[in-house]
Amino acid sequence: MNLRKFIRGFFYKKNLKDALYSLDMRVGGTIDELIDRLRFEANWTLYDFLGSMDNEKLIDVCRYYGIAVGGRKEDRMKRIYEFVTSDWKEHDWKMERIVQESSDGRVPYWAKSYEVFIAYKRDTGLDFARHLKSGLERERISAFLDIIDIPKEFSGEQTWIRTRNESIKRSKKFLLIATNGIETSRELKEEVQIARENHKTFLMYRYYTLDPKITLVLEGEHMNLGDFQQVSFDSKEDLLRKVLTVFR
Repeated sequence: MNLRKFIRGFFYKKNLKDALYSLDMRVGGTIDELIDRLRFEANWTLYDFLGSMDNEKLIDVCRYYGIAVGGRKEDRMKRIYEFVTSDWKEHDWKMERIVQESSDGRVPYWAKSYEVFIAYKRDTGLDFARHLKSGLERERISAFLDIIDIPKEFSGEQTWIRTRNESIKRSKKFLLIATNGIETSRELKEEVQIARENHKTFLMYRYYTLDPKITLVLEGEHMNLGDFQQVSFDSKEDLLRKVLTVFR
């Protein structure tokens, strides 16, 4: 079961705001933004969400899914957790942490292949990237987006980097969303470097107000985006519409 779908099904926006308020974190935004703030900034796990529910809400969840209601709150939480994560075996996060911290260099067994890896600058391109991923997946086109597809249960910066790098290598296409300031993003330049080294098919989409001659300084190379075919877009809807034409 998808974690986001579960949370949206049983948490009202007020519940999420109350949780953020208790953590002295911002409470504004859409319900998805509130969920992501708890997951990715506060590092909440499924158990944290379940623990924030009162007994009546846990009982409602149990009854909705036909799970045994009796016992202590901890018993209900455990049963719900096992039910929700029953199809997460390939994402056994506890085992993943062991694999990541080992020195044998194995590729993580949970690593997935994607049709497209979405590269973007967090502070100017996130809305475009989120809308694009959602629209592609409605059309059954798998798309990797770091803020959604890297579980925060993975601990440590090296784990995050390895997850991202493997996802680039396992994606068929590399889609770059060019928005203001991408040339200053260290993470984005690292992603472009890996995609180049692995000979990925590049798809470049540029916000219409930007100069197409943007230069990315990579290791041993100055990459001028003006040398590549680009498609301009003026809104997140326009971006999705134009990207979908590549897959039809």
